[in-house]
Amino acid sequence: MSPHAPASFAPTRIDPVAASASEIIGGPLGRHAGPLRRAARSAWQPAAAVLVGLSSLTVALGVLQKGHCFTKGWNNPDQFWHACYTDLPVSSGLGHAMPYLSGAPHLDQPLVSGVVMWLVGLAVPDGTVSVQQQWYFALWAVLITVMVMALVLVTAASVPRAPWRAAHVALSPVLVLAGLISVDLLGVLLASVALWAWGRNKIYLAGLFMGLAVLARTYPLVLLLAIGLLAVRSGKVGAWARLAGTTLVTCLVVSLPFLVINLDGLLAVYRGWWRGTPSYGSLWMVSGLLGHGLESRLPVLVLLGWLAALVVGALFAFSMDRRPGVAEVSLVMLVIVVVTGKSMPVQAGLWLLPLIALVGLKWRDHLIWAGFEATYFVSVWLYIAGQSKPDRGMPSGLYSVITLLRVAAWLYLLVQVWRVARARPPAITSEHAEQEPAEQEQAEQEAVEQETVEQETVEQETVDQVAAGQELYDEDFLLGSAGEDSSRQVSVDQPPVSHVSADLEPVDLDLDEEADPLAGPMAGAPDQVIVRIS
Repeated sequence: MSPHAPASFAPTRIDPVAASASEIIGGPLGRHAGPLRRAARSAWQPAAAVLVGLSSLTVALGVLQKGHCFTKGWNNPDQFWHACYTDLPVSSGLGHAMPYLSGAPHLDQPLVSGVVMWLVGLAVPDGTVSVQQQWYFALWAVLITVMVMALVLVTAASVPRAPWRAAHVALSPVLVLAGLISVDLLGVLLASVALWAWGRNKIYLAGLFMGLAVLARTYPLVLLLAIGLLAVRSGKVGAWARLAGTTLVTCLVVSLPFLVINLDGLLAVYRGWWRGTPSYGSLWMVSGLLGHGLESRLPVLVLLGWLAALVVGALFAFSMDRRPGVAEVSLVMLVIVVVTGKSMPVQAGLWLLPLIALVGLKWRDHLIWAGFEATYFVSVWLYIAGQSKPDRGMPSGLYSVITLLRVAAWLYLLVQVWRVARARPPAITSEHAEQEPAEQEQAEQEAVEQETVEQETVEQETVDQVAAGQELYDEDFLLGSAGEDSSRQVSVDQPPVSHVSADLEPVDLDLDEEADPLAGPMAGAPDQVIVRIS
């Protein structure tokens, strides 16, 4: 990797939305401003420091959004009318009995998330229910602020050549609305650390955090499968096997005491999910609201969704001219899994934020998606509140339309990622190295013939100019001819560089460099297309 980040990676130079937003602090980076010449291992730190500070303000806005419930209490249906509902106060009375043990109160959370919630509950002082809820929410607000700061830091460190991409996490409207609804950010942080470790060739460390992430939230399994597909294309299945093995061992070791003491309590959350009915945000719930209930086929439909994600992810990973990035394949697969799931809660948007940042989507696309997320955020609370007062709540028909529009916004992100990956030029060095000898010889012969024709053309133009009495001593002409002639020489070891579409983010033209910062063990591996779509 080049030790310096190119100047074109400044967000105000490559993103119109970022350029417009920068007007409040003086406008975009000037064309005469030189890039910071720092080592790659530290160049991202100033940007990360700024974004870490700004992320705390974003979380503070989320706390203000929950202000009515914090002062008046989380009561039905008032908390829905004011859109300040959160899962956190419900767990404020966990007491001192550890969940998942015999006799302990049931907690509908995976193991790691449940244990952390229990530990936070130990710090809540005795008092009325309202006071305990306030204390529990306040403690989690502090803890989530720290998690978001760490998440921004890890995201910036994962893409050190473009650390400002972490602004998609630090400044997202989705973080304001959904960040304090549940403990999902714990799983998001653990999964992001796992991706960072994989990108740094720390396979066993990545497996450790991936296992903890799976025990905090189930969705990181999608990330694990995405890495596996790319490992197949790059021929690094052995490295992925070590990652998957470490993930499995971590899950077993952490879960083992609870598996021995109270297996039923540990598996209750997964059985509840399997037996559950379609919930808010799901396409299958919309189907039921429209009179076409699919409850009896729901488990099969969800499994088909995972299968579809695997098939589409494989097609995406195997058919692009250049191997897609880990974050790109993960985002594509995760979108399909979520939109076909039993529920699509408002906090599911948090799962996408680090992937959006790592992919480097334009802020325009982010804000379009976030706009639909905000619309659904308000709609779902009005719909739930309307169950008690139908004349004030949102009707089921309008709620169904908004849910479908939200699903379309998620699919829009998928399409945008696919377009960016498809427009990326192939890895020329790898393709050239794998070229058959006969094809390589033919390509060399054609290059020589083309060079001969161009030289004869230049010589003929020179003769014509002399015959016409034109001066040949013009400096620009001489330098232009020499520069043009030298630039046209074709090297067998370095083929011509393909042009990148103007719609895409400018990139460093070092073709030997791995385009994916999270490639890890796959960096520099042969990049041969497995599925060719003509």
